[in-house]
Amino acid sequence: MQSVKAAKTKRREAFLNRFDLASCKGLEIGPFDRPVFNRDRFPGILYADVQDTETLRNMAARAAEKGKPRDPADVVPVDHVLLDRQLDEVIPHRSLDFVFCAHVLEHVPDMIRVLQGVERILRPGGVFLMAYPDRRYTYDIDRPATTLAQLRDRHTRGLTRPDPDIVREHFLMNRPVNVRALWEGKSRAIGSRRHTPEFAEARAKAARDAYVDVHCNVLSSAEFGPLMQALRAEGLIGLDLALVEETRAPQHEFYAALVRPMPQIERIARGLLRRAGRPGIRSNPRIR
Repeated sequence: MQSVKAAKTKRREAFLNRFDLASCKGLEIGPFDRPVFNRDRFPGILYADVQDTETLRNMAARAAEKGKPRDPADVVPVDHVLLDRQLDEVIPHRSLDFVFCAHVLEHVPDMIRVLQGVERILRPGGVFLMAYPDRRYTYDIDRPATTLAQLRDRHTRGLTRPDPDIVREHFLMNRPVNVRALWEGKSRAIGSRRHTPEFAEARAKAARDAYVDVHCNVLSSAEFGPLMQALRAEGLIGLDLALVEETRAPQHEFYAALVRPMPQIERIARGLLRRAGRPGIRSNPRIR
């Protein structure tokens, strides 16, 4: 069986190669020092992060000093600094053909608001592509799946940081997992819980006044699609589910694509313009 890292790289590339993205204008959220989309291959790519480039390079330098595999020189220049703002408060609406993020969406306290923001900055026909950790193969293995009711409640309350209940659950149920061993069915694949109830409660208390970064939205590849479809059916988001590629051995992540629907009249008009050979007509990403 190939290494987890090699399998991840190969599957991510295969997933993204299903879309015609090379000539499109896109956005990668949170690339830090390991962008999936490199400007050499994707000249239309932009980068967004909650911090500016200098801050991220300082973070990478501190991590490198502690022996972690980070290099400040690899940090990509951030085009859109979000701070505490939503994507659609910073990036022009209907300006992008695709948006990509890897292991970002599970951290956001109000997933519905983020999905709404992505929808607004995408052009009709644009796609939101993501790599998402499967709770069955991460330290979230003991946590129940996030529900529609929870997402709706967080959106109604307008959460801007994880609340104490989310933080408490994250730390209380956190358990180390050996992904390869888990896929192979070995008995010692899952370790003991990392934190005491007292520690989890202390972190929950801290979350009353500060941002505590945790996994807010925990899902498996089987659960993600139905949840997105439910959000769409209730009118909470306007993105359609295009596809979900399930988690496979020896990985801990799955891949998904959501699309901003294109009105029928616009689809017809674009088709006519392309057939007429009109210059400057951008083709939206298409699934191969």
